[in-house]
Amino acid sequence: MELSKKRLIGLTIAVFILLYLAAPAFYLTLAGEFSSTAYIVLLRTNPLVWGKLLSSVKGIDCQTKDTMFQLLSDTPEGYWSIAVETIREAPRSMLKDTICVLSVVNPEEWQLVRESVKLYLAGYTPFTPPSEELKREYVEPLAISGEEPVLDWRYMVYIFTYRLVYDKTDVWEAAKAICGYVHRYLTYDTAFWHRRSPKTLIKQKRGTCTNFSILFVAMCRAMGIPARLVRDNSISPVTHAWSEFYLEGRGWVHVDPTAGYFDYPQAYLLEWGYRYHLVKAFSPLRGWIDITPSYVADYGTVAGVVELDGEPVDGAVVSVYYPENLRVLLTVETGGDGSFEFTAAEGTYILEASYRGIVKTLTVSVEAGKAIKVEINLG
Repeated sequence: MELSKKRLIGLTIAVFILLYLAAPAFYLTLAGEFSSTAYIVLLRTNPLVWGKLLSSVKGIDCQTKDTMFQLLSDTPEGYWSIAVETIREAPRSMLKDTICVLSVVNPEEWQLVRESVKLYLAGYTPFTPPSEELKREYVEPLAISGEEPVLDWRYMVYIFTYRLVYDKTDVWEAAKAICGYVHRYLTYDTAFWHRRSPKTLIKQKRGTCTNFSILFVAMCRAMGIPARLVRDNSISPVTHAWSEFYLEGRGWVHVDPTAGYFDYPQAYLLEWGYRYHLVKAFSPLRGWIDITPSYVADYGTVAGVVELDGEPVDGAVVSVYYPENLRVLLTVETGGDGSFEFTAAEGTYILEASYRGIVKTLTVSVEAGKAIKVEINLG
């Protein structure tokens, strides 16, 4: 009799376990949503929320659906409802981006991500550019380095960034918070030197200096802060990239998310012993702009004109080199009067002017605080 009771208890437990293991599979199969990831999630979840969970991923492609299930399986159940509501409120075309942001953000911040989705759809930005010109040139464009794949990153970067600046009252504090976050979020890795879209950088969490700066610029622009990529063109084998954001009443402010420097442009010389010769910023509308005077103390100016048979040449390309390094430091184009101008640190440079297959070179010596005038005759 005692043995029969034990067998009955054992059988009851076995049936209970079998039902516990089979119920999620049966439910998912019935709903046409079965996958190993979904099964594991439901196995660990209260059956009362199964319907809500499945309804939140209805209509999503299988790969995205599995990502959503995986996200929830790694998150305390107390945050599930926020994630589900965020997904429900996000644009259907942006589900992958929304899930990606939720997966890289602490669940404690998911409520802010949800809020940011609503604000993005309402067209709200925390900050307003000082002028329409700055907005057109350094807030609205998607291109940041002129080399990275240009994907529409606005939505993903917006909901990724908003939680960092929602309580900031001014642009300075917001840019400083973004700089510090990018410095901590990305890992410097030379294996990831290729220029990437901000969306890719959020996912891969790795890159070199240009990628650190691409992400910083995108995050600022998403919040309505004018920002741009800056690159040195030193004659040394080492090059570097950083960023600037625009502060009304101050102008362009130096930011280096790779090194963690903020408003410290002299750091390269003081901390690294690294002297720059030509520094340029990228404008999506105008290309590379010479901003050497902002970072080089001993600079001089070269003002020239390109002529062909005594007539000024419009559209000639003038490339600037250092004699011992064939890497192009800067490229400028002549205007309607054949003129061009750039600034550079004290030293000797080679100018190469080209127009319709005609090429001429000229060596110039730049002196600090002085302007020199040159003529390049292609005839």
